[in-house]
Amino acid sequence: MSVLRFKFLIFLICVIYNQDLIKSTEFSCNESASCGCSQYNAIVNSRIVGGEPAVNHSWGWAASLRVISGIHICGGTILSPIYILTAAHCVDDPEIMNYNLKAAVGTDTLTDDEGLRISVEKIYLHPQWTPKTNENDIAVLKLITPIEFFNTSVAKICLPSISVSLATKFPKIDSSLVAIGWGSTTTPDGDTSNVLRQVTVQAIDSRERKCNNSINNPTLQFCAAVSDGGKDTCLGDSGGPIMYFSEVHQRWIIVGITSYGRGCAVSIYAGVYTRISMYIDWIKSITETYQIITIDENSAAVSIRSNKVVVVSQLLLLLILMIQILKHEIVESFHICQ
Repeated sequence: MSVLRFKFLIFLICVIYNQDLIKSTEFSCNESASCGCSQYNAIVNSRIVGGEPAVNHSWGWAASLRVISGIHICGGTILSPIYILTAAHCVDDPEIMNYNLKAAVGTDTLTDDEGLRISVEKIYLHPQWTPKTNENDIAVLKLITPIEFFNTSVAKICLPSISVSLATKFPKIDSSLVAIGWGSTTTPDGDTSNVLRQVTVQAIDSRERKCNNSINNPTLQFCAAVSDGGKDTCLGDSGGPIMYFSEVHQRWIIVGITSYGRGCAVSIYAGVYTRISMYIDWIKSITETYQIITIDENSAAVSIRSNKVVVVSQLLLLLILMIQILKHEIVESFHICQ
């Protein structure tokens, strides 16, 4: 084998080996956006099995709900200076206010003193919340003091503004979504993650077997998973957001709340999420639109863009090597003919 052919073979091996790098995407946010953008851009590797640690302060609206001694129980999402969105099953306990329920914001780690710890003043459970079926698994928390948004480590999420006719189809099937949380990375019985993690999944049709095995109400809920399992939310992620990046508005929009699942990352079951588009009016009735922001969107499609620098450089190198090989083969053929 010639030296050039050997180089070409090594290059191809490197390309195949580095597919994860090629799929790594940095989502450049609109710096002037009033919601859906954090201090740092999110960098997501869609091929990582089981998810990956998030870039520090790339999800500024992430909240950790904590009780006595700072124990993390669920995730939440910042809507405005005084309102947090979470799952009803996380706070459906008559005694929970006695446990000194607080929202930790502006931190990606469960064991540090970074960010703010703000006590919850009031819990609004959805009036049709049904524990048996997890329907209407949504709650709004009112904080006792406002979040200070001059702290650049915190931000608020955008809510979707969707027409009634499209609300039950949002997010769009096959759209790429990102869920975040401090949940277990192994099994439902595993320990929570000390650092905020992110996982990329796809919205799937409720008629697919893995969704049909899990979902109870396709109007109020939707499924998200990957085809062969291995990627999912888990215990401890409940109440946290699942989102998509709007290319049009260059910001993140919440589409669901992590609700429940059967096991974690099991190939025959999908994770089930509360469909946010069905609750915008209810949320507004509580918050009275106090500094919450809705974005007009009629599609949950998001294109996973490749890291252009990596891709272009690899393609250029491939082109150069192919030209060199072609020239070498031509010269060899000429000598043979002579």
